[in-house]
Parts: sequence; structure tokens; C-alpha cells
Amino acid sequence: MKKKIIIKAKYRTKLGTKYSNKIRKQGKIPSIIYTKKKNNIAIKIKYNFIYNFIKNNNNIKNIKFIIKLKNKIIKCKIKEIQKHPIKNKILHIDFMNY
Repeated sequence: MKKKIIIKAKYRTKLGTKYSNKIRKQGKIPSIIYTKKKNNIAIKIKYNFIYNFIKNNNNIKNIKFIIKLKNKIIKCKIKEIQKHPIKNKILHIDFMNY
């Protein structure tokens, strides 16, 4: 049985390392959704929700996510999770629209 998880997200308007670090200090994870139309969407999601979910699930890449943005609902899966090599904190998540 495949799970579907709903995640609330917000758009990111400013990109780059400086702004990503500010987002992390706010308790959020900078992320991106890769779409088929090449219109990639930069988002930010709450750290605690996604961290606890990933920690408690082994096969995270088979889980389908529904990401709710301001006026959109996007179905996607996790493509890649980037973690800090020492602290094991999530730094960035790449989602793939399906």
C-alpha cells in the first residue's frame, strides 16, 4: 500500500545560499519541485514535520506527497534529500512532480 502525505508549503522568491541559510534558521527546509514543463518551483516546508516523517519511514522514495501551495496542489515524490555530513540535519529536498 502506498501512502500519500499532505505537506503545506510556501513559495520562495529569493534563491541562493544566503537566503537558504535564513530559511533554515526559521525552522524550514528550502526545497524545489521539478516539473515536466521545466517550470521548477522553489518552496520552503516546515523542518520538524518532514524530519520526523523521514526518520520514521525506511523507504521514503516510494511515498507520494501532495504539496499544497497558495493556489496549487502538486503531486510529487522525493527525488533526493541532502543532509549535513556530520550533523545529519536535512539541508535541502528535491521533489519530482509525477
